Amino acid sequence: MANVEAVLLDLRLAAAECGPETLPAGLGRLDERLARAADTDMAGLLADVLSAVGRAAPHGAPDGYRETGADTLFGHVSFACAYYGPAPERMTRQALRARKRAAAGGRRLAKGGDFPRSGGAADAFPLKAALELRDGMTPALADRLQRAAVTAGSFAEGAGLLALLSGVRLSESTFRRRALAAGSRALEAQENPAAWIPEPLLPAWLLAATSPATPTLYVTLDGTGVPCVKKDMRGVKGKDGKRPKTREVKVGVVGTYRRLDKKGRPVRDPGCESHLVSPKRAAEFGTLLRRLALARGLGSGRFRIQVVGDGAEWVANIVRKAFPGTDVVFTCDFYHACEHLRAFLDLALPQKEVRKAFRAARLVLRRHGGASLLKHLRKRNDALAPDHPAWQELDYFEKRNGNMRYGEYRKQGLFIGSGVVEAACRTDVARRCKQSGMHWRFLNAAALCALAARFRSRLPAA
Repeated sequence: MANVEAVLLDLRLAAAECGPETLPAGLGRLDERLARAADTDMAGLLADVLSAVGRAAPHGAPDGYRETGADTLFGHVSFACAYYGPAPERMTRQALRARKRAAAGGRRLAKGGDFPRSGGAADAFPLKAALELRDGMTPALADRLQRAAVTAGSFAEGAGLLALLSGVRLSESTFRRRALAAGSRALEAQENPAAWIPEPLLPAWLLAATSPATPTLYVTLDGTGVPCVKKDMRGVKGKDGKRPKTREVKVGVVGTYRRLDKKGRPVRDPGCESHLVSPKRAAEFGTLLRRLALARGLGSGRFRIQVVGDGAEWVANIVRKAFPGTDVVFTCDFYHACEHLRAFLDLALPQKEVRKAFRAARLVLRRHGGASLLKHLRKRNDALAPDHPAWQELDYFEKRNGNMRYGEYRKQGLFIGSGVVEAACRTDVARRCKQSGMHWRFLNAAALCALAARFRSRLPAA
């Protein structure tokens, strides 16, 4: 620990010069100096250890020992380890010809390429494979880099945050490349979600403050726009014929609850939500969402199933195709319905009467549902002309009143709103990708959002 000892020696000399009645200067930075010195010492120690371990030859005599390196929590560490090169005698005829063509053109074989190696080794450097390096980093550093990437407001800020909290300094371009590579892996991992462990025991304080409910698996979904560069907006249709400025990513949340609060509202199981963010179209996103729900217990018979979303047609199509069956409760979001109710009243009534009428109509919708609301509005506004534009707002309720039985849902201890996925749109997408002045390549934004969703699902680094 030479560097730590050097810092302590400097402190001892400074204290001796000050005398017994004063304190040496710079004590406020002492912990920082010791941390940096310790990192330097530990990097040297780790390099020595890895070089010693790297002398092992698990696949017989290697083709030499080469100097290589990896980024760790102590910074970049260089070490020597056994190297196994390509084995020409085990290559196919086509591979040999490709190698000769590459040599004739002055090119090298692909680094870490998938071809036979001497001794039957699967990798050029078995030690690096044993270290489980990701993008040239140890898993511990990869976890910190990815969390900094989804937390910070930009890649430059993320690189600075990583340097501040971990002492590892990377260029902005390197930080960006590694973060997006991890995001691409997170998108791929969504294709085959791992089976979820059984529901954990609930804490005593939660059991004391809540009452039991029928175990429920809830699925909520929505879409939100990401501002993209012009290149990625070509061929994208905007709303009402306007020029689009964003492209939509789909967001889904799957979780469980088994308790109700004192007002009969669901209390989600702590730490038992799985988030999903995808750039795919609605039909493909429905397939991903169903796979995630199956991994969480859909079809096991342990839960009743509720799907919550707004009134968008693509949401209803996913429910019909990905979650068919009469045992699935599809709920149209109460708060989106209230927006259409307010729009109707703004058109139908003088402005001074809207507030009072909205409160009364909202109460009818909450207690009795969409069908009763339609009767209420038609009775109270029968003086409106049949061709009045306000009636068009009621088409929303006509198409969806079967999914607006809010009084029944509340009695059964079910959700009536999609606040869970609305919050996920903010935490998984908006917080990172919808800041002032941002314009993304669409797939890059989706990759970073998928990485954020992975951490929100309490999964390890990608």
